[in-house]
Amino acid sequence: MKAKILGILAVFLFALLSLNTADAASPYYGISKVEVENKEVSTTDTSYIVVERGQDIQIDVWINGKTTAPATSIDNVRVKAWIGGYEYGDVAEKTSVFKIEKDGVYHKTLSLVIPNDIDADNSGNSEQYTLNIEVYDQNDNERLNYKLKIGEKRHDLRVVDTILRPGYSVTAGERLFATVRVENMGDKIEKDVQVKASIPELGLEARDYIDELIPEYSDDDDDERTSDDVDLFLAIPTSARTGDYKLVVDVIYSNGHEKINEEYLMHIEGVKEVSQEEALISVDGIEKQVNAGGEVIYKIIFANFGETKKTYSAEVVGVGIWGSALVDPAFVRLGAGETGELYIKVIPNQDTSGKHPFTVKIRESGNVVKEVNLNANVVAKSAAAETTDWTKVRRGLEIGFVILAILLVILGLIIAFNKLRGGDEEKPEVNEGQTYY
Repeated sequence: MKAKILGILAVFLFALLSLNTADAASPYYGISKVEVENKEVSTTDTSYIVVERGQDIQIDVWINGKTTAPATSIDNVRVKAWIGGYEYGDVAEKTSVFKIEKDGVYHKTLSLVIPNDIDADNSGNSEQYTLNIEVYDQNDNERLNYKLKIGEKRHDLRVVDTILRPGYSVTAGERLFATVRVENMGDKIEKDVQVKASIPELGLEARDYIDELIPEYSDDDDDERTSDDVDLFLAIPTSARTGDYKLVVDVIYSNGHEKINEEYLMHIEGVKEVSQEEALISVDGIEKQVNAGGEVIYKIIFANFGETKKTYSAEVVGVGIWGSALVDPAFVRLGAGETGELYIKVIPNQDTSGKHPFTVKIRESGNVVKEVNLNANVVAKSAAAETTDWTKVRRGLEIGFVILAILLVILGLIIAFNKLRGGDEEKPEVNEGQTYY
């Protein structure tokens, strides 16, 4: 039993000694000087190093090889700078490995990026952290700690997200809707924040304003006001060529003195007109009249002059708010030299009247190749009935007029015939062979 207890104590003592050895300062090298942003710092300083959230800070570390170092160099040494207390892991940077020789002096530079979302406000003051500088190899290490504070920038707005509808790929002629979410991560209230979306290559631009955004850690209880959304839209011209374009989102604030910029790559599928040498697409009428509640048919005619088979379909846009539309058949396949037809049936609602434009998008193998703009001249239901009654009366009058004209012609012929016949009966008979005395 005693032997077992002694064994446990021996293992515990060995572990404790190993732990102390790992934490002990290296007998072969040490940290002689540290500079942060070109300012020397000391572990005994009562003042703090103060940096801002999002800042990229430069740290310079000087290491010296001690006289007690062995004649051979110490290999596989690194320098590491790190800050703990960040919610998503340590903020750290380290050098590549190098070797340290006896009495040698080494200078290493590290760049530490302070996260944009690290806690940086403590009741209006900067948040306190510890900057750790460590030199280590596989056996020894040397570490010093320095006081560090991280504060908010005075003016610091962020584009948290940009949502595009229908997405990052649109068709020429469509509208691109963008919702831009802006958040205030700075120390000051920002008013009249301008949010702008543009596609410079197409000369398109849209803008709107956010009235006010308060700081993230404000005494104001309305936390929702730290961020807000802006909805914008851009009408993509039908003449836009197929290709990739830059969508630029700008946020301008602090009376125009501050500006942030975000860029997104989007694709526009341009409307490609089919060459007349390859195909002919036509419609039997641009504008047609139809009674409310009735129906009218537009015929789309296709002729494939190319050498390959083509599949055409049609999409009707702009009818849904005042009626309905049906495409029959859903698609038509044409071989080289063949012709075909699609029928667009438009049915206006019962309460619709007036001229209504709409568009038929012709697709070939899924791609829009032509847009046809059509009109439906809808006659109101009461007007349609009156028009029908008058049409019947007019047609009856026309038929009556034709019959009357025929009767007059017949009557004229009879009168003329009778006159000719009466003239022959009144003429006296003469006997040329008889003489009277």
